Amino acid sequence: MIYVLGSINNDISLEIERMPKKGETLLADGCRMGLGGKGANQAVAIAKLASSSEKKKRSAVKMIGQVGKDAVGTELIDKLHDYGVDTEFVRRVNKSTGMAFITLTGKDNRIIVYSGANLGLSKTDVDEALMDAKPSDTLLCQLEVPLYIVAYALRKARAIGMTTILNPAPAKELAPDFYYNVDIIVPNETETQILTGINPRDWDSRKAAMNEFHARGVRYVVLTLGSDGAAISDGGKLVSHIPAIKTKVVDTTSAGDTFVGALALMYPHVGMYSFKEACIFATRAAALTVSERGAAESIPSFDKVCAFYNNEIK
Repeated sequence: MIYVLGSINNDISLEIERMPKKGETLLADGCRMGLGGKGANQAVAIAKLASSSEKKKRSAVKMIGQVGKDAVGTELIDKLHDYGVDTEFVRRVNKSTGMAFITLTGKDNRIIVYSGANLGLSKTDVDEALMDAKPSDTLLCQLEVPLYIVAYALRKARAIGMTTILNPAPAKELAPDFYYNVDIIVPNETETQILTGINPRDWDSRKAAMNEFHARGVRYVVLTLGSDGAAISDGGKLVSHIPAIKTKVVDTTSAGDTFVGALALMYPHVGMYSFKEACIFATRAAALTVSERGAAESIPSFDKVCAFYNNEIK
């Protein structure tokens, strides 16, 4: 079982030719609304990638989060359920459902988030959700919900013996216990620089950044590098670069979340993939995601990833 602790938002995406200047009004070329939030997107990625996989028996995903007692909250829970995400631990609260406002200009996206109900998560929510968790399970977290709740959940999961994965986005200064209780950390270039003070602009600086995470207690490090792929390290034993897959870029909104969700599913839950193979699969799933518009709806299935790459991974 994979538990995802994180945000659930209603995404509003606007397609515009360019960003408006101060005091200027622009007309959008397109508008889309749908399920979003890093937590929800990663949970959907796991569910969609698992739904058509022959290995799906061990890949169920439970979402731990909150939405408002409003029509939007009801709709988002329904969408999560439709995608195959277990919503038993998604609470309805007397706050507005979280919102994300996304502007798309060509290949670039910029996002403003209103957290709303996401900030109401409590230790009780974590305790109830992980009551029946087992050492063979995984906890996946991001940083769009209160930091002290993420820290608490990571400590609890580590005490159970679960695999813990942290996608430190949006990046914030983290206490040492965040790292002590993280098995796999998956930051992008900006997050890596904020957390380590090292700009991963070349291979030497990327290795230095990964070693810094290892020094803080993290076993596996995956630096996502956008169009340059990913750099990975297993405690310094396996240090490798995974090239990006060339594809038509339409919308990069869910690329990172697809990568993280795919990694959480493929390692260690599927059981047949090494750490590096799981990262390669995640890179390919993310490449397919950016070729379509939208957030959750752009995430591919396992079979689609395999078919697109001529069944190179099965």
